[in-house]
Amino acid sequence: MNSKVVGIMLILGPILIMGVWIAGLVPDTANVSPSESMTTVLAGKTQAEIGSMLQIFGVIAMFTGLYFLARSLKSDNAVSNQFAEIGGLLLLLVVPIWVVFMGSWTEAIQAAEDFGNDVGTTILASSTMFEAGGVLLIVGLFLLGISLTILKKYKGVIGALFIIASVCAFTDVIFDIEAVAIIGWMGMFLMTLITGILTTLQKENQKEDIPNRGVEEIPEA
Repeated sequence: MNSKVVGIMLILGPILIMGVWIAGLVPDTANVSPSESMTTVLAGKTQAEIGSMLQIFGVIAMFTGLYFLARSLKSDNAVSNQFAEIGGLLLLLVVPIWVVFMGSWTEAIQAAEDFGNDVGTTILASSTMFEAGGVLLIVGLFLLGISLTILKKYKGVIGALFIIASVCAFTDVIFDIEAVAIIGWMGMFLMTLITGILTTLQKENQKEDIPNRGVEEIPEA
């Protein structure tokens, strides 16, 4: 895939996902019961439906872009290749998991209107299992960060920051520390956005100074 297309996907995805959070289109239901979540969602159902759809498009763009970025990191370094390949596959797996998770808001609203709040609440409660996609995101970006660092792509800075953000996000999953959560989760999305900008600005036929002629151009589809 063309590197500029991948770059645009890496820019568009985080903007849509973070934009929904910042704009408050999806209500904060992190610390409430499923029934309370359903009541909150129904109170702002139009915003929730719009936010859900925007996040779905954002997830598809961001993680597909990260997958193709990982595919582009083929080099003579076998260790880097393994990290990039596994990381890219894990990130691609996030797409169907989070699409189902984020789409559950719309399904829950429709079910609640058709069959009552209890049915909608059941859908929301069941969808929480798909939050596990966050772990795949953390591990995938961690491995991708290692590959970027080994190859010294973008001078090795982007890869190192991906690693730091992933470790912070994992720490938040284990210990639930708000300050660490902000650094980790927002950091991963922000670094993806920056990577997209750098990838878009990169000349199509430009090869970076990478040991063993590291990174191939992203292949044309």
